[in-house]
Amino acid sequence: MSEIRRSYCGLCYPRCGTLLHIEDGRIVKVSGDPDHPVTRGVICERGRLMPDHVHHPQRLNYPLKRKGEKGGGQWQRLTWEQALDEVAEKLSGLKGRYGAETLAFTHGTKRTYHWDCRRFFNLFGSPNACGVNNVCMCPSYATEYATYGGMIMPGFIEASCIVLWGANPVNSDPVGLYPKLVRAKKQGAQLIVVEPRRTKEAEMADLWLQIRPGTDVALMLGWIRLIIEEGLYDKAFVDNWTIGFEDLKAAAADYAPEKVAQITGIPEDLVVKAARMYATAKPAIIPWGYGLDKQGINATQCARARAILRAITGNLEIPGGEILSMAGDIGKIIDWEALEMNAAIPPSQREKQLGADMYPFFGFPGWEKNQAANKKLPEGYLAAPEAWHSNLAHAREVVNAMITGKPYPVKAAISLASNPLLSFPNTRKVFEALKSLELYVVMEYYLTPSAALADYVFPASSTVEQPELWLTRDFCMPCPQGIDPLYERRNSYDFYRGLGIRLGQEAHWPWETVEQAYDYCLAPLGLTFKAFSDQYGIFGEREFRRYEKYGFGTPSGKVELKSSIFEELNLPPLPVYREPVLSPVGSPDLARAYPFVLITGSRFMPMYHSEQRQIEKARKKHPDPVVTIHPSTAEKLGLAAGDWVVISTPTGKIRQKVRISDSIREDMVDLQHGWWFPESEEKLPGLFRVFESNANLLCPDDPEVCSPEIGSWPHSALLCKIEKENGQ
Repeated sequence: MSEIRRSYCGLCYPRCGTLLHIEDGRIVKVSGDPDHPVTRGVICERGRLMPDHVHHPQRLNYPLKRKGEKGGGQWQRLTWEQALDEVAEKLSGLKGRYGAETLAFTHGTKRTYHWDCRRFFNLFGSPNACGVNNVCMCPSYATEYATYGGMIMPGFIEASCIVLWGANPVNSDPVGLYPKLVRAKKQGAQLIVVEPRRTKEAEMADLWLQIRPGTDVALMLGWIRLIIEEGLYDKAFVDNWTIGFEDLKAAAADYAPEKVAQITGIPEDLVVKAARMYATAKPAIIPWGYGLDKQGINATQCARARAILRAITGNLEIPGGEILSMAGDIGKIIDWEALEMNAAIPPSQREKQLGADMYPFFGFPGWEKNQAANKKLPEGYLAAPEAWHSNLAHAREVVNAMITGKPYPVKAAISLASNPLLSFPNTRKVFEALKSLELYVVMEYYLTPSAALADYVFPASSTVEQPELWLTRDFCMPCPQGIDPLYERRNSYDFYRGLGIRLGQEAHWPWETVEQAYDYCLAPLGLTFKAFSDQYGIFGEREFRRYEKYGFGTPSGKVELKSSIFEELNLPPLPVYREPVLSPVGSPDLARAYPFVLITGSRFMPMYHSEQRQIEKARKKHPDPVVTIHPSTAEKLGLAAGDWVVISTPTGKIRQKVRISDSIREDMVDLQHGWWFPESEEKLPGLFRVFESNANLLCPDDPEVCSPEIGSWPHSALLCKIEKENGQ
């Protein structure tokens, strides 16, 4: 029997519309849904891997309980009910001994629902949910809320100038952002690319600024100075809708083009030309770029300076510009506060959030200030600041508490679609922390290196095996479940509700299924999720410059070029550039031993972070981990393409295979991240060879290299050396 069913992808962040081609109950092919109003029939090579992912023989299909020592590779199959009973009993006992804060959580990139996790943890009483948010979008998310009350969504198609800053959408967003970029270029938009590598987008650019990694704030301050000095800012907007302009002018005064060129390595004439091109175009956009969030000490200030550039050039809330507000009543569809139940966790527990004393802006203190400012606006005007974006414990401090028991013991953790050994820095310390736990529970698709250390493992359903609501500024769209969950896979809502009921939370989990929770969200529209799934979504009517009616969601009601929230938290209220600690300039003595600038985290299709390593089609394209170096570097070191090399930093060393390309600077090394080897032995000491080629072994997490505002650790702008592996 053959049939075609509508569904969606979800193998990375967007929810692209798909058609599942099913024969005898098995997905045999995935194609793009041509009637989908957003993705319009386009899917990427990652999306076409969905059949391989859903039916992969290494998928986890049943709950498992560890037998023998942690990491010993021995498992016992349980029923869901038995596994939940045992986990709940252990959690209850640990809570009684140590308090609710003894439970931590690590999450990944939206394979699961997130809000159900917040709901469970708030009801349980633990403030210690954490993840890689510090280095992925959330420096931007939280900072933009403090600056102008929301995070922007750029209007690509109508833009006259696009600045891709630390973004490589052909590999990171090939269905959403990249086609819009191509279309905008065809329509005459100018393109500026700020990127240390010659990417495909850089080759398309009108101006390519090959920046020294980690120096982006200096370039932004240079642009701000020139825009102000030459009167290229939007004077009416600045006068009427911003505060702190004179302070900003003073903060940028030292960043003349010649100084910026000296810091960044970009020729002075390009610094000036690019600033003028951006400032004189209308509308102009600077979309979010992952490259800025992962650079460590300057990550938060990059987000601040970029937000300020958008504001002073008058590009906020205009057609084709940077949009904050929700269209029509779209913002009223999902009440995040009601779903997450953030008010349920008492102040006494909020105060125990690990890392909030060091990084108050990213924990409860900063989130509460952003939230309070936002609540002055009408309901649904802006998407409320979701707690999973901007109210988190700091992962390093959670890991430290697992190991040391200070400031209190963290004895239990839950990871959902999260692989902390491949996502957190300082991998060996993370390994020590996970090994130390009395209870480690993982819900996953495959037995990953982190899951191999668990006490209980639960099988997670794929995105096509579960329904979802996709909400953006302009639309709310149903993501219909394509197939029933195979074997005993379940979604994260079932997992958390099952635990919550066993731990006395039954009154707060009224919906038996996640679909019923979505019925609750859609009830004000007179819809059920099932009825909604028969259509393609609701699009709100876009209204621009809504701040003229309501102001901005900040304490002052204006764009805060000088942030009052940062100032109240004793953080720099204006953008400031800090030379990266582990750079040729920041550590010249160290640079003699480690002469190359290291970047990691560059995207490469069809891999997504540490995923897809099991899938044969993906591994045929990328059989081995690869490090890219310049031809002159290869010649100097006596290296040839395909050689195995050892890459070292003061934090650790790994091995990868050489690729030679003139797309990067001679003083740079570009290292693939996320590598482990599912085909290898699971049990310790092998652990799927997670310590062999994993870039995060090279990345430090010491406070001095992290951003002081939210603790972003560096995956780029580091120092390394590279040597031919012995025996070659």
